[in-house]
Amino acid sequence: MIKATKFQEAVHTALAAGESLLIVAPTGLGKTFAATGDVSISFRRIIYSVPLRALGDDIRRVASGYERNGEKLTTAIHHGAARESTLFGEEFVVTTYDQLVCAVPGLPLSLPLKAGHAIAGALMMSRLVLDEAHLAWAISKDALSILLAIVKTRSSLGLQTVVMTATLPDAIAQLIAKELGLTLIRVGEGSDISDDKGLALRNRNRQVKPSLLKIDLDNEKKINIQPLDDRLVDSQTKVIYFANQVETLQKTFDRLIARSVNKERIIVLHNRMPREWRKAKEQQVHEFFGGKSGPNDKILLTNQVAEAGLDISAPLVISDPAPVDTLVQRAGRCARWFRSGLTEGEFVVLDVIGIARSKTNEAAAKAAKEFIGPYKPPELTEAALKKFPDNILSWKVESQWVNDAWGGEPKKAKQAAERALLETTFALNLFDRASQEQRPNEIASTFREVLSVEVAVAEGSEIFPSIISGPSVGDRLREQLEHRELPDTSSISLGRAYKCFNDNRDSCAVIRYSKEENQLEIISSDRPQLGDVVILPSTVAYLHEDKGLCFGDADECPEAIRESEWKSSKKVERTIGNGEGHRQTLSEHTLGVMKRATQKLSTPASPYRQTLLRVLRKLEPQLDEVANERLADLVVQLVRVAVAFHDLGKAHERWQQKARGFDPGCSPELIGRTSTSKGRMGIPHTPPGYHAALVASQLLLGDNAEKFKLMLRAIALASCRHHSSLFNPSKISGYTFTPHELTLDFIREMLSQIGAPPHVLERADEILAASQTLPNSTDVPLMLPTDDLFPLYALVGRAILLGDREDAARGDLEQWQ
Repeated sequence: MIKATKFQEAVHTALAAGESLLIVAPTGLGKTFAATGDVSISFRRIIYSVPLRALGDDIRRVASGYERNGEKLTTAIHHGAARESTLFGEEFVVTTYDQLVCAVPGLPLSLPLKAGHAIAGALMMSRLVLDEAHLAWAISKDALSILLAIVKTRSSLGLQTVVMTATLPDAIAQLIAKELGLTLIRVGEGSDISDDKGLALRNRNRQVKPSLLKIDLDNEKKINIQPLDDRLVDSQTKVIYFANQVETLQKTFDRLIARSVNKERIIVLHNRMPREWRKAKEQQVHEFFGGKSGPNDKILLTNQVAEAGLDISAPLVISDPAPVDTLVQRAGRCARWFRSGLTEGEFVVLDVIGIARSKTNEAAAKAAKEFIGPYKPPELTEAALKKFPDNILSWKVESQWVNDAWGGEPKKAKQAAERALLETTFALNLFDRASQEQRPNEIASTFREVLSVEVAVAEGSEIFPSIISGPSVGDRLREQLEHRELPDTSSISLGRAYKCFNDNRDSCAVIRYSKEENQLEIISSDRPQLGDVVILPSTVAYLHEDKGLCFGDADECPEAIRESEWKSSKKVERTIGNGEGHRQTLSEHTLGVMKRATQKLSTPASPYRQTLLRVLRKLEPQLDEVANERLADLVVQLVRVAVAFHDLGKAHERWQQKARGFDPGCSPELIGRTSTSKGRMGIPHTPPGYHAALVASQLLLGDNAEKFKLMLRAIALASCRHHSSLFNPSKISGYTFTPHELTLDFIREMLSQIGAPPHVLERADEILAASQTLPNSTDVPLMLPTDDLFPLYALVGRAILLGDREDAARGDLEQWQ
């Protein structure tokens, strides 16, 4: 087991006390272990979120190495291109910010939208870790406000959140910690952890000299990039070059090859590479730049995928100009292995600011701005270079650099932070609007610059030409898809995908899932969507063995690979299904679900129970601990009532008749599940449950029903949505519930099972009558994310949904119980 440092022990102690944290500590000091290492000691449900997909791979590797009592933890990585999670049911889930912000209000991007309330419930039972949080500032001001709103809401509910960064000014860290109810743990001078051994080793052994490399114009008044190439070519040691844009990396590769650098010496790694290529490249990078690598003269050309996502190091690190937080992260990849002894390095940043500001040479200014890249506003990058340090990069020097240059200057930085905190209301309103319209993209679009879609290339000038003789490219690709083949894809930003489609109308296509056909289809499209696989013709893009995905006409590159490789796809999306069919009476199934769902919510050590108590403390803060436990017990009893009628619609005469046609061997009792799952019923069975559960709860509570009216509706709605959080029981066109002759007996049996008194049993016919009428829309709550009862609704909804699926599958589907 890894021995924790003083900094890590301080974090573990605070987390054990239930505190939410803002951690500010230098790169290489072990923040990930600090925030998650306690899972090796006792159960800790963790959802670990990062801004970019590329950053999650190393976190997954760390999590996969954790053990508890000699057993590996269940882990999953989940984003648009790697959908491993089962409704966030694993103990340690690594995901991306865009997935997270949509999951919080129950609108998951890469999981079934109909299970949205269950995903939101999983987040509430988890420790949420927001890593590399400083990158949110570079995405958009709205993106930052959304993240701050999530942290603020979780703090109000007593849910544990850990925000981590190496680059946040002291004043901003203190402001955010105070406003969001976070405990600030900062490492370094002036903090409670100034004598951490890891920090002392870093300051003593890591000697990194910073410098600026001035880039001027050549004799032809064009930008002269030769000083960069000279440093790369002449280096006698391994060197990493961080570029802001993939095209810059690709052009640099071409220039090095033109200078007769051996291709074997150069490694190009970025996100625009087919997945299998990139895996091989990452292994190569770890081999030559990882902790066990020896001296060599390899040149790594890379971008954001390595600056915070790969545990690598080199004596010489060169970077394009960028804001101070990005530069500090990149500098952290220089002379990183300081724990075993003295290590020296040089961190060089290209200075093209002067050329980029030129008013007289527009061509040179444009070329210089390509090196600055997507970072906006440009004043942030200018401030980082203006305050560039001239001393060895100790943590004290890095911190001062961040304090001086972050946000442009201290005054502007504080104003930006205050504005983001004030605009958290905007984020919550956005959650509500997206929920009402059932459109997670409304939220995800604020993260557009970091959102990615998968892309492949196909040989030809058009995928679906309007006039063509013979089979089209699209026809051939459709045939491959029908044979369960999929292309090996690269990632590009959603914004770049939009541009490709806008510039090449009628030439591109997408692979998209069709709900109507329940399968993937290749179609022409005016605009790609999240979840699509974009197919570009080889006149628009092509693959290059060393450079990855390149934009341009393949005819202009002799080494172009004109088509992505298509491979047999045997992978099945991991979602919680109904399992194989097995016979159950309606009573058996209902009682099975009831037992599983209520057990989750009543077992003292269960994360469901602990979260339920926290949520109720928020709803009823005046209650003491004993009264809060009693209120939680009442919720569990109301869940029992709601589950008792969650499948009441299966008592429909037509449903029973059709089920018996599928499985004639069923007993004469009401059928809950047949032994075959081959046939589709096509008859809704959830509508009657809402009204029946509501009336039954009211009868049981008597005079207290009005007091708990809103809670009753929330729980009843969560129950009737056990198959889909999109279901509205007041809007079922043309549905009529005709109860089977045994339905009233079933209702009485369920009332007996939940311990209903005689006077309620005598009114069972009122519950039956209620089940035959649809509720008014005013009686069905919207359950928007800002609703005080939304956390209760989501938690209960997950317990019932998982209870239903687990009973069907005859086993536990949550791997972290």
